[in-house]
Amino acid sequence: MAALPGPDYLLRMTIRLRSERLDLMPFTSEILEAMIRGESDKLHTETGARFSGGIAPPLMEDALPHFLDRLRDSAPPEWWGWLALDRILGEAIGAVGFAGPPDDLGVVLLGYSVYPRYERMGYGTEAAGILIHWALEQPGVAAVRATIPPWNTSSLRVAEKLGMWVCGESDDPEAGRVIVFEIKAKA
Repeated sequence: MAALPGPDYLLRMTIRLRSERLDLMPFTSEILEAMIRGESDKLHTETGARFSGGIAPPLMEDALPHFLDRLRDSAPPEWWGWLALDRILGEAIGAVGFAGPPDDLGVVLLGYSVYPRYERMGYGTEAAGILIHWALEQPGVAAVRATIPPWNTSSLRVAEKLGMWVCGESDDPEAGRVIVFEIKAKA
């Protein structure tokens, strides 16, 4: 008798967000472990996509073990990282995600990253837009925020294209001064 697939397999099969070009699928422990180990064949098996742009999305490599720990702690996977896949190309183009579930004020913190070969093609805006739309429909979510260093002009443009507005500044221990962008749920 064959073993039944685990919960990560069921998660991959049931939760997918779609846009015109993209599928978003939540990171699973198998995907994260393969990314951390640099196993492109395993990633292809888990996702059905090629990773010709790289393994870990830019600026996310250090966060992958944290995401894996959260999944192992049974944290809801949809509030962490999502892999962005171009359906037509069959390629992973980057990742988008949150820094965890909504806080006490209903705010979630968004991040997005696109492999360099896919920059300036609208993928970051499209992937982040899918996830923002999904998040703002979830119970208890009042707003989505992004913290972006002033030097990261590509990410600043993405936030502006998504209709996010500047609501302040903050200091990030790793990035230094960041501009805080926000988009609120409709009342």
